[in-house]
Amino acid sequence: MRVDVRPGVLRSLDCCQEGGSCGAPLASRTADGVKAARANGWDPYVIPTEAALPWLTDQDLEDTPVITCNRTPDKPKRTPPADAVAVVTYPLTTLCAALGSRTPTVAVPFAKHDLAGHPAWLASLAVLRYAGVILIDPHDGAENTVTPLTSGTGETIANRFRWEWLFHRLGQTRIDIGEA
Repeated sequence: MRVDVRPGVLRSLDCCQEGGSCGAPLASRTADGVKAARANGWDPYVIPTEAALPWLTDQDLEDTPVITCNRTPDKPKRTPPADAVAVVTYPLTTLCAALGSRTPTVAVPFAKHDLAGHPAWLASLAVLRYAGVILIDPHDGAENTVTPLTSGTGETIANRFRWEWLFHRLGQTRIDIGEA
C-alpha cells in the first residue's frame, strides 16, 4: 500500500551530526528551515544536538518548540507523533527511530572528505536509500547523490543551501507500507 505524506507534524529539523560539528554551519540556517517548513504547511519541532545549540541562540525560531536532551522514561513525550522527519544532517537516534517507524524521511548529509572516506560511508548511504530515505546533496539539492565537502567550505555551502530542496522532496515523499 502507498501512502501520500501531507503536511502535518514535522519533527526534527536536526542540524548537526551527533558527536561532531560537521553539520554545524547548516545549523546557522535553522530559522530559515523553520520558515520554509511553515510556508509548506508543516508544524516544525527543532531537535538539535548539543553541538548545534550554540548555533541556534541568536536565531528567531518563531516560537518553534526546541527539544533538547533525552527525556527520562518517567516523563511524557515532548512531541506529537511525526508525520515526517527532516534530518539535517545526520542525527542517528532520530534517523533510526524514523526508519523503524517507517516515517517518510529526507536526509541532507553534510560530511567532509575525511568522514565520507570512511569505509562504511558508501554502505551506510546505500542502506539509507534502500530504507527509502531520500538523500539531498547540500551543494545543489541533487537527489540521491552526496558530494563530500571540501574542508573550509561548510559555511559557503550552508549559505547556498535552499530549504525548498528538502521540502520539495518531503512534500513528494511516499512510503511503501507493504505487508509485514
